Amino acid sequence: MTSPYSFQEPVRRFFRKRRLKGFLERFAKCRTIVDIGGDHNLWTLIGRKAGVIVLNLWAPPERNGIPYVLSDGCQLPFRDQSIDLAFSNSAIEHVGSFESQTRFAAEMLRVGREVYCQTPCRLFPIDPHLSAFFLHWLPRTFLTPTVLRYFTFNGWLLGRPYEYDVSWLPKRKLRQIFPGCTIKTERFLGLPKSFIITR
Repeated sequence: MTSPYSFQEPVRRFFRKRRLKGFLERFAKCRTIVDIGGDHNLWTLIGRKAGVIVLNLWAPPERNGIPYVLSDGCQLPFRDQSIDLAFSNSAIEHVGSFESQTRFAAEMLRVGREVYCQTPCRLFPIDPHLSAFFLHWLPRTFLTPTVLRYFTFNGWLLGRPYEYDVSWLPKRKLRQIFPGCTIKTERFLGLPKSFIITR
């Protein structure tokens, strides 16, 4: 099944390049990076492969020379503080319940000497997962596969329903699960678009 994200790639690249400007300079001293829940395409965009490991539940056939570890982001197979940078971009909102998100955050803090975690903000009027205005502001019970099939750009392109697995995290909950970290609000046209957590 084609991922709905594939249709958004040009827009996603624009925002990722904007968000990650200066990333290489800031984390240049990090020899080891684990990208939790990501893929190799982001690192091609950033322009770094050395020392990067992608951890995910799946691995594509073509990985552009970046190694993958098949594992769960809520139970990382690394020792405490053994990775220079624990990195995650738009993944924590997909792991399920708040309890699972808490475990995901705790694992990032446990293994990473430094931490970078980005997650979208629900206050932004366009849901990056749905490519739809305002729909994500409705009650979760409304976002059934049938509704997503007929009322989202992705649904029309795919021509079939798909599951909505997003559990949004407001800033107050991010402060709770990432104690001692800095939380920056990324804005676009003055509106909050995502949160970036660093340590």
